Amino acid sequence: MRIPGSKTAVPELPLEHIPRLALLGQLDRAAAGQIVVVSAPPGYGKTLLLAEWERRSGGPGTAWVSLDHDDDDPRRFWAAVLAALRGMPALPSDSALHRVGTAAVGDGGDLVDELAEALDVLDPPIRLVLADVHEGTAREPLRDLARLGRRRPRGLRLVLSSRVDPPLALPRLRLEGRLHELRADRLRFGVDDAAALLQATGLDLTPAQVDLLHRRTDGWVAGLRLAALALRRSDDTDAFLAHFSGDERSVAEYLTGEVLSGMPRDAHDLLRAVSVCSRLPAALAVELTGRPDAGVVLEDLGRETAMVERTAHGGHRLHALLRSYLVANLKHRRPAAHRRLQVTAARWWADNGEAAHALRHAERAGDSALLAELLRRYGVLLLLNGELEPLRRGLAAVGPAGRAADPWLALIAAITHLGERELPAAAAELAHARRAWPAIPDPGLDALRTSAELLAEGMGLPVVAQPATTTGPGSSGPEMVALLHVSRGVAGLAAGVDGLDAARAELELALELARRNELGFLEVQSLSLLAMLAGVRGDHRGMVAAAEDAVAAAAGCGRHPSAWSAGASAMLAYHELLAGDPSAARARAAGSLDGADPLPPEAAYTLHVVHGTALADQGERARGLAETRAARAHVGDTGGSPAQLAALAVLEHRTALLHGNHGATAEVAQWLERRVGRVGEVVLLHAWTEAAAGRHEAARTAVAPLSSRAVPALLPHTGIEVHLIEAEAALSAGDPRGGWAALDAALAEGEVVDVVRPFALAGPRTRELLATRSASNGNRRFAARVDAARAAVLADAASMLSERELVVLELLPSLLNAGEIAAELTVSVNTVKSHIRSIYAKLAVSTRRDAVQRAHERGLLP
Repeated sequence: MRIPGSKTAVPELPLEHIPRLALLGQLDRAAAGQIVVVSAPPGYGKTLLLAEWERRSGGPGTAWVSLDHDDDDPRRFWAAVLAALRGMPALPSDSALHRVGTAAVGDGGDLVDELAEALDVLDPPIRLVLADVHEGTAREPLRDLARLGRRRPRGLRLVLSSRVDPPLALPRLRLEGRLHELRADRLRFGVDDAAALLQATGLDLTPAQVDLLHRRTDGWVAGLRLAALALRRSDDTDAFLAHFSGDERSVAEYLTGEVLSGMPRDAHDLLRAVSVCSRLPAALAVELTGRPDAGVVLEDLGRETAMVERTAHGGHRLHALLRSYLVANLKHRRPAAHRRLQVTAARWWADNGEAAHALRHAERAGDSALLAELLRRYGVLLLLNGELEPLRRGLAAVGPAGRAADPWLALIAAITHLGERELPAAAAELAHARRAWPAIPDPGLDALRTSAELLAEGMGLPVVAQPATTTGPGSSGPEMVALLHVSRGVAGLAAGVDGLDAARAELELALELARRNELGFLEVQSLSLLAMLAGVRGDHRGMVAAAEDAVAAAAGCGRHPSAWSAGASAMLAYHELLAGDPSAARARAAGSLDGADPLPPEAAYTLHVVHGTALADQGERARGLAETRAARAHVGDTGGSPAQLAALAVLEHRTALLHGNHGATAEVAQWLERRVGRVGEVVLLHAWTEAAAGRHEAARTAVAPLSSRAVPALLPHTGIEVHLIEAEAALSAGDPRGGWAALDAALAEGEVVDVVRPFALAGPRTRELLATRSASNGNRRFAARVDAARAAVLADAASMLSERELVVLELLPSLLNAGEIAAELTVSVNTVKSHIRSIYAKLAVSTRRDAVQRAHERGLLP
């Protein structure tokens, strides 16, 4: 029987072929006597992998047969196998294989035994690759192939490639250690493989774009190749990737022609019905299809093709591209069935406690009534579990009119906006709730309104008092009670010192409920608020302990670093900065800022200011000051407690002083006073400016209201800074005893509140005194921490330019010479030259051009 040469030829590798070295190594590890099975759905690169393996030097000779449906004829099948074996150049001319014939097939002879005997004496052994074994469906050739495998001829290495498991006794072979398998999970491309393939096809994608395409295709090689072809026709890569799915024409044609065409109709219908869900528990598959055996069918499809995969707890998932193709086909051809299945999925997920999934399916069904029902039922739970994105999508899908007509939805939307510090939007939703308020609200709705109003007041949003109403029968669930406790805690914190005790009690109750009811987000937020409360009270050790617990709780939920833990991480980074460890503070802040989550505004502001200050403490003053100023500009006049604003303004002001930037110091001082009034920290900034100009007595006079407590301080360590200003003033005035007394007071207070950074940045005379004074203060451990902070923090300040020098500096970028500048300022030329020499000295430059450049770097010139 004549066999075409193409049937026994090893396929050529395409020019853009990507070597699979790891997989080749796995193939090489197959032991003699093992049958190699490469089984995966179409498009996973089975054939190319085996072709690449054949071309590697050092392996046995290979006979290759590409099977097709004609090989159901046993004569043709064995004729092709013998043609491939005999066509091997390395086959000895006297091999018994040349005498094996196909005439015995069907004529009572036993070709399998004859072939096995010929292969048994073959040395060296050969590799027989049978590609596309799934094409054979006739019983006789498959039975004979299984018999050949059982005979285990010593000179044969049998390799089978198939879209489904070949009809061998695979469980028995596996048990006997005679099976070497490569399946779809190994054949999938990793991100690096995908990047190499896309580059080989001439595409230049960013790592993020490659990662997105890899996730969309699940590493399916055919999907990646088809996407590459389509991308070359696209003018907008990002838009293509954002919408790439199984509905893309080339992918859809491949899926229908190669994956779905041979599938029974009932299996196809089942896959289309379950395609509305990305996660597919067996019970949900039964609910969607109405078939009690849906799980069994999916299990069978999973064995036959990796386009259906088994997941944990007995569930399944469809390959991403297959699912997107099927659901798009369902939505287009049977829109009513698509909506019905989405509603069915929504109700099933809701009944099984998965509110986020339920909302997504209700949204896809376009069922506003079901969406509103689910939001009323699960909105607070989603809030307290931190599942804000599905909540926002659900509220948006209901639409403004739907929210305005339903006080439940309006209040949930208001709290969501408050969490994002979107105060105008929150106020609008609160107004909707007031207008739609029922005559007799149930207790849950009344509690929700109270919580929303407490949170709004705590953020400085004026709240219109709601007339008292009689509540209906019923009680609030644990989630609503927990929300009430945390809302009261926020309000107590906002009330200042007088509300701290009550705030702590409420937050501890919220924390207890969060832990009892497994409300992860509420647990993290309660701990973060308790940490903030401890910080406001000057209990830095308590702040650190609660913040560390918050980070641990977030990590336990798989949400660190993230928006969940950002506030706690910001407090820990701030503490590390005040502890004189800018390296640790910088690393922690960067770790949180580099996460994928958008961060809450207050946390982002704190993290950026701490990060910028740490940079400045380590010598990168220009970069650090730029970051702190940008962070404050971004937060503007919204968000932040007075204590937080004061703490961050103090850091920024000190950085600007050390950098010698007059304008930045004045700007941040004015901003802080506008935001919180003339509190102690505003007085402190003014005193620092006086001290930086060498006017130490004026600085001491400036802080006198703080020393006498005539002006309140918001921060517990502001008193340390006051003592250090007094110490420097006393030492500058030739009063060492007064300097020692003020420094001792600062050290004692620093030890109590656990803060050391101010000592590293004290005035130069005070730092000299510290070298001998800190160890004699009674606590050598604290003294060692002060010394470590002085070593870690760069304290040398840039020389400040006088007001007249700043005026001259502003004219240096012009083309005016010294005489013309003198005429402009109505002073002598010598005075101008004297000012210019002083400017050069303070900026550490020697030319006019360098002075202008350095002034720009320091922010002295716009």
